[in-house]
Amino acid sequence: MPELPDLPSLIAELDARTAAGDGGSDNDTGTDTDLDRLAAAEQIADELSALGARLVGYYVEQARTRGNSWADIGNHLGISRQAAQQRYAPARFQLTLSDLLGTGGLSRVTERTRATLLRAEQHAGRLGSATVEPRHVLLAMLDDHATLATQALDLLKVDTADLRAALDTPHGTASSRSVAPPLGTPARRLLETALAQALKLNHNYVGTEHLLLAVAHTPNEPAAQALADRGVGYEQAREAVHAVIDEYLRRR
Repeated sequence: MPELPDLPSLIAELDARTAAGDGGSDNDTGTDTDLDRLAAAEQIADELSALGARLVGYYVEQARTRGNSWADIGNHLGISRQAAQQRYAPARFQLTLSDLLGTGGLSRVTERTRATLLRAEQHAGRLGSATVEPRHVLLAMLDDHATLATQALDLLKVDTADLRAALDTPHGTASSRSVAPPLGTPARRLLETALAQALKLNHNYVGTEHLLLAVAHTPNEPAAQALADRGVGYEQAREAVHAVIDEYLRRR
């Protein structure tokens, strides 16, 4: 296993980051330079903290995916079930889509759904969002006109160009970070709801149609509100999804 970075290597990284801002000045001990380095040290510390939380979250997610309960995790670590959940549940929401795929936590999603979620990541970064949100997932669904989700929206006479315009609004500056934004709490809950919707239909997979139902099932989310503003509530979405599934099965 590679050695973890020690203090000298972190100092070297900090010096490399701040060297460009020195301008070749001999005043390396000046107040401004000291404060620049302090700010850079804070940034590196934040990055290490985020990476550590992501590491813990990865293995918590993997343990949960493989059937370990919060009680199992707590017993193994010598703490209560409640303490384990309080301590480790937040770390699960630091994970990116690639992290989740690595843990096996998205084993039920179809290839098309996986592609949709990857596009949602890209939309989140492009729109300057710190996390992937349900609106990015809905926006990504609109990118693929061959999915059952978009067919359901077409059946409901939704103006998808108008819907896209309502969703495609920046939240900040487009991200230049190398790591994809994590799936935030609402997006993780969206995936859980999508699985629940799939099971309701006796499906053993999660498709884009289940994602659409999950979005419509969370009325407090901006994505659901955007659908509702265009006449699509949960009941309308459910009826349309049933219709396109029936049509798909009829054509097979």
